[in-house]
Amino acid sequence: MIPTYLKILHDTTHKNPMWACKMLPVLIYWAERSTKPHTYGELSKEVGHRTDQIGSVLGLIDDIFKELRKLKRFKELPTLNCLVVNKTTMLPSNGFSYVSHNYDSLSDEEKSQEMESKNRDAYNYKKWNEILKILELKPYMPKDNSSDENTIRKGKYTHYSSEGKKHKALKEYIYNHPEVIGLKNVSSRSMECTLLSGDRLDVYFQLKDGTQVAVEVKSEISDNADILRGIYQCVKYDAVLKAERCVHCTKGNHYPVKKILVLEGQMPMEKASVASLLNVSYKDNIKPQE
Repeated sequence: MIPTYLKILHDTTHKNPMWACKMLPVLIYWAERSTKPHTYGELSKEVGHRTDQIGSVLGLIDDIFKELRKLKRFKELPTLNCLVVNKTTMLPSNGFSYVSHNYDSLSDEEKSQEMESKNRDAYNYKKWNEILKILELKPYMPKDNSSDENTIRKGKYTHYSSEGKKHKALKEYIYNHPEVIGLKNVSSRSMECTLLSGDRLDVYFQLKDGTQVAVEVKSEISDNADILRGIYQCVKYDAVLKAERCVHCTKGNHYPVKKILVLEGQMPMEKASVASLLNVSYKDNIKPQE
């Protein structure tokens, strides 16, 4: 006998199950590798859906999850539906009340808190591979990075992106407003900070607790190869800062070091997976304000 969750998902008489089959692996990929929500438009674009009106598909996914929760081993299965949000409010639409019945009655702050709580559950869930297998779905495979890797090795990425007005404006904005990338209690800062490897950090912060933060910025004119290069630059800066502290500080590597890649544009999914693998934090869609 075919389980109800498979009947719902693989129903060939309707279009929504087809879209659910495409969206679920992407949502699971995001749950395993991301730490922030994506927009309805991003999800639609990723699977080739013609609009970002995907509430009915997400509702179908919730129906499938309700069936899976009837199985003892998936009783604690979290929702994936609030991993996607409205690009203006950065909150799930009111259609999320299908998942959380009191959602529409909450204030925006309460909605944000509920979203963050449910997304933490999704990020921390350990059985996503099992979910894919039981639903007879293949894992999402993002675009390969080999082309951009070759571009970097040939030195053909956007060299000019590191010197132009847009890069300078973004760098100065981060220097003056560290809070936009989540930094508080800054005790000192500098731009073009020279490391002992001879590399120069776009922006350097030291926090009151001794944490050092290396920031690499990429303006909107940086191409995908330059963004990938920025991820590896952050890895290098992290290693050099830790080496400097090991030599010059009695506590050595006990002092924390952070590296952050800041993008004026959107982080491509295939680059986000590399950043996650290399433990490089990133902040995208950071627009300098007047």
